[in-house]
Amino acid sequence: MKKILKLSLLILFLSFVCCKSSQAINFEEAYNNADRTPMIVLVYADWAEEYQRALQSFRSIQSDFVGDYNFVELDIAKPEAKFFNTKYHIYPNAPYALLFKDGGRSSRYIPRDCVLDSACITNKLKLFLQ
Repeated sequence: MKKILKLSLLILFLSFVCCKSSQAINFEEAYNNADRTPMIVLVYADWAEEYQRALQSFRSIQSDFVGDYNFVELDIAKPEAKFFNTKYHIYPNAPYALLFKDGGRSSRYIPRDCVLDSACITNKLKLFLQ
């Protein structure tokens, strides 16, 4: 029984370590590195309409921009979003996305309708890199 428990814990640990996205990064860390790597922040709340669809669209494009952007998912209803809420004032129409580069000196707002459309958000990301 102990062997099964140990094996189960080992498998759980390895699945967490091995399968964790290498792109997972928090807002403050990504913002502090925005002078080297631009970032895109998906701002959402689980109470907002279509937030699941926005998450799917956001996650589906990540592999197309590996190394070009840091991808950050920010649930504005959670306490860790306090820094963001204070600095950027929350728009009531979540989900939406914000782009930052040059240490935060350059930024763009991507509205909900574009965030829900993978092709639209991909085009915005390509233009922002230029």
